[in-house]
Amino acid sequence: MKIIKYLIPVLLILISVSPGLAQNVDSANFYLKLAAQDYQAKDYQKAAQGYISALRHYPGYAAAVYNTACCYSLLNNKTEANKWLESSVDLGYYKFEQDPDLNNIRNTKQYKKTLIRAQKLMAEFKNKMENPVIGLPRDFDSTKTYGLLVALHGYGSDPNNLMQALAGVPQKMGYIVLAPYGPDAAGKDGFSWGERDTAEQKVLAAIKNAQAQYKIDPSRIILMGFSQGATNTYYIGTKNAALFKGIIPMAGMYDSSLDQFLPRSRENNLKVYIMFGELEPEAMHKANLEAVRSFMMSGITASLNVYARLGHAFPPNKEFEMQRAIEWIEKY
Repeated sequence: MKIIKYLIPVLLILISVSPGLAQNVDSANFYLKLAAQDYQAKDYQKAAQGYISALRHYPGYAAAVYNTACCYSLLNNKTEANKWLESSVDLGYYKFEQDPDLNNIRNTKQYKKTLIRAQKLMAEFKNKMENPVIGLPRDFDSTKTYGLLVALHGYGSDPNNLMQALAGVPQKMGYIVLAPYGPDAAGKDGFSWGERDTAEQKVLAAIKNAQAQYKIDPSRIILMGFSQGATNTYYIGTKNAALFKGIIPMAGMYDSSLDQFLPRSRENNLKVYIMFGELEPEAMHKANLEAVRSFMMSGITASLNVYARLGHAFPPNKEFEMQRAIEWIEKY
């Protein structure tokens, strides 16, 4: 089972939507964590029940359904494993042919039938993910010039999820939003960025295509990302600092190996607006504090914003906070 992390970021990004939904998300994540612990302890019966309990609070999430299938396969309960696997495909999870957790059902007729259907659906969907999601200002005029905000989704999420979280704020501020799909697809709703050089190539290609399609002000290109997208924002933004006015990493991890790119970031006057929650793990606090220290020592203008009582999610007042982040980059 390689996708325990697949569901959690998708759920957490939605905490800011409403108190009722946040309560369901908290309950779902509680059972997901227990299920993951039981899985690691090889108590697959308890793990399966944990995933099923999570689904009662947040139904319809393919990863939890798929994880349940894996647990039943490991228990050699072929009937239940195939039933849950088929349901996960119905919900949009297509990539499982290499998962050793399913070895016990791999020779069953039902598994082979489900695999053929999943492969067909994946082939159909891959054509779609080549095109990024575009968000145009409401009063878009093809004769006018706009800024470009490039938005990178988190692990296990997708561009539409992130576009919804941005709530139209960049468009209202005169930006076209460009949200590429991560190159690694597990299904129709779950993507990741894979190796960072591969992610960089895809993002830069998407920007180039957007510049060919729309009138983009080269002095108003901002790169932002959430979670894994934010980690890639640090990398792509500092490495290609001449392309961006600023970067907005939200709930990401800074890698000290990126210090090699900071001289060019300073030379190109890159602005950095860092955002993450107080309740994030200690490692994230440490990584982002190290990022601010490295930026400041390199003469790069940076702003660190930590939100009280917030976990791995957008800030509760996301519209205000996104506008403030963009305005800060525009100002400095």
